Amino acid sequence: MKIIPYLVLTCLCLSGCAILGNLDEVFILQGYSNEKDAQHRLVKSINGHYDDLSKVIDKGTINDYKDEGSFVKAFGAPILKKDLSDGSQRWLYRYAIYRLAKDKVYVYFDHNGKMIKWEKLPCPKFF
Repeated sequence: MKIIPYLVLTCLCLSGCAILGNLDEVFILQGYSNEKDAQHRLVKSINGHYDDLSKVIDKGTINDYKDEGSFVKAFGAPILKKDLSDGSQRWLYRYAIYRLAKDKVYVYFDHNGKMIKWEKLPCPKFF
């Protein structure tokens, strides 16, 4: 009968060691969870900016945003910037996750940062 308390005490001590032994892994998993939350917030932000841009296009007021600064302020940073051979840039706006994107918007800026033109195109589906 005196052996039971020793077994209980031994189990409690060993389980505590096992928990402390896995503490690094627990912190790594917590870090992954925090990163995932940040990724979800970023995707939501990018999608919201694209929705705002689509509404402005539908209202016909996209030309009110005449330069890069006003564009970034209103719609955030583009998904992609590409330098073109004539010194201008093409910016891509679409949903963050490609398979959810129905349309994409290209906005062209000259070398001074002034908007030249824009176009809204359907996103091709690869799957």
